[in-house]
Amino acid sequence: MKKAWLSYLTPFTKIIFVLMLIIVGLILAVLVGLFLAMIQYHADMAKAILVFSNVNDPSYIPLLKELQILQSIFLFIIPSLIAGTLFEQSSTGYFGMKRIPSGSILLMILIIMMVSLPLINWMVSLNEMMKLPASFWGMEKWMKETEDQAAQITEKFLDVHSMGGFAVNMLMIAVIPAIGEEMVFRGLFQRLLGEWFKNIHVAIFLAAFLFAAIHLQFYGLLPRMMLGVMFGYLYLWTGTLWAPVFAHFLNNGAAVLISYLSNTGVIHADYEKFGSTDNVFLITGSVLFTGVLLYATFMISRRKIQNIEP
Repeated sequence: MKKAWLSYLTPFTKIIFVLMLIIVGLILAVLVGLFLAMIQYHADMAKAILVFSNVNDPSYIPLLKELQILQSIFLFIIPSLIAGTLFEQSSTGYFGMKRIPSGSILLMILIIMMVSLPLINWMVSLNEMMKLPASFWGMEKWMKETEDQAAQITEKFLDVHSMGGFAVNMLMIAVIPAIGEEMVFRGLFQRLLGEWFKNIHVAIFLAAFLFAAIHLQFYGLLPRMMLGVMFGYLYLWTGTLWAPVFAHFLNNGAAVLISYLSNTGVIHADYEKFGSTDNVFLITGSVLFTGVLLYATFMISRRKIQNIEP
């Protein structure tokens, strides 16, 4: 069988190649976004650029959502498909996407994501208490401004009251990012870092850190890294990328669903505070039960893999 074109590259070289693909994807996403802004708003280049930074005008939100979808596709999905094909001829084979997790695994992942909510929200509170030394006040100010801007954009995106708007948000925030980000951070970086360092556990934590850092939200670094570690082990244990994709989808989709139900008056809840608690016993229970359920998922996955092997 003929080898893939870039299968001979070292893990480090493959990582550099993936980063180059992502940079090119970012440039293409911005260019396509500017072109759409110029077409839709009959604007010149200068005005089109201003559109991207204006989140206070409701008429610009649809374009910003289009740009968000473009970024996810060009930054994550397309580079991953190209890399998978060049590294192993088959992208689905490279990422372990030919096999669908069993119903028991999917149910276990659903329970894990629900049980871990107090733990994740506690880590958000812990992260918010972290302060940089006074000498880094400029960096901390920049991180806070970036965080506030991201929160403002997210709030505008989630402010929908129709089923159509809800469906677009699920696609933009839950479906596409879950697939694209897992392809890059678990399917590519985790695998390549594991090959490079010869230690999959180091690779899982490094990929989780990259996953958290790329969002450029310092005050969400710890909970995102925790989620990244969970996703990484789900990928390792199940051998299929669809397991962390499903977990990622549940995490993002819950925020979209809760926000929509709150906007339409069905429930009265803040998606950012959903599942949070100050109760030490609930937080401790969340930590313990999340650990137990993750171990149970590991055992179930191992038995299923052993049954598949000849």
